[in-house]
Amino acid sequence: MPRGPKKARPVYYNAKQIVDDPDQHGYSRAFGLLTSDPRDAGPRPASQRIREFLSAFPPGDPVRFIHGGSLVPSADGHFEPGTQESRLARFLATDGRSGSLPELLARYGLKLAGAPAVLRPIFEPAPFRETAQRRNVKLRVLHGSVDIEPSNMDAAKAEFLDRQEKKQAAADVRLALRRMKEELDQAVKK
Repeated sequence: MPRGPKKARPVYYNAKQIVDDPDQHGYSRAFGLLTSDPRDAGPRPASQRIREFLSAFPPGDPVRFIHGGSLVPSADGHFEPGTQESRLARFLATDGRSGSLPELLARYGLKLAGAPAVLRPIFEPAPFRETAQRRNVKLRVLHGSVDIEPSNMDAAKAEFLDRQEKKQAAADVRLALRRMKEELDQAVKK
């Protein structure tokens, strides 16, 4: 029985357009994919990295070996494992998000010819106060009320100093009264 014509499988990216991207070598080295051994100074040949990428993400079915990950929100607001379609949509995204073709290529120190480079945001830490406040909120969520920081720190400091001054003044008054009593007792004994 003769078979009909084979269905042509879609090809999601052109493997011939993959080229080396020296701008991403640092990113690739961080993933451990740039060199054969962490002690190697130079990168593996681009052809070897391209072959490895193509075996992990074949052009005809790039998400074949991706199982799990790609959580998608459900109707009730929780997250559940994504489908092959959601994984493919993520793979085909062009915004450079994790799991997209440009980002996965960058992990191997590669890019598509003519494609813009994947830009990573530069990490700039927030001021210490904001960082501490965010940390405190996360600690409260995890452990309950831990290390609570007042909303108006200046007023809280002024109140704290006022309490400390009142405590010190009360201690000074008690000490002065004790000394006066001791002096009176000694004067009476004489």
